[in-house]
Amino acid sequence: MVSKIVILIKKEFIMQVVSAREFRANQTKILTAARKGQTVMLTSRVGNFKIVPISNDDTIVERDLRASMEEVKAHLEGKINLPNARDIEF
Repeated sequence: MVSKIVILIKKEFIMQVVSAREFRANQTKILTAARKGQTVMLTSRVGNFKIVPISNDDTIVERDLRASMEEVKAHLEGKINLPNARDIEF
């Protein structure tokens, strides 16, 4: 009697390469794959890019643009003083 061994292999992409056109058409699907840990490479005329989710080590600086513009407007009107770039120490 001959016995057969069947091995099921889960289909997984190690890396997905997508064009800019495909990315635009399937953004949610591709970004979801990246969030789940799949490596996604985006190719376009301006270069190649790796799409990865932001980690806890990354920071995003958010500032309300409208509030910033109001602050500049108030400075130009003489209502508030803003520091000079030369006076700021890092």
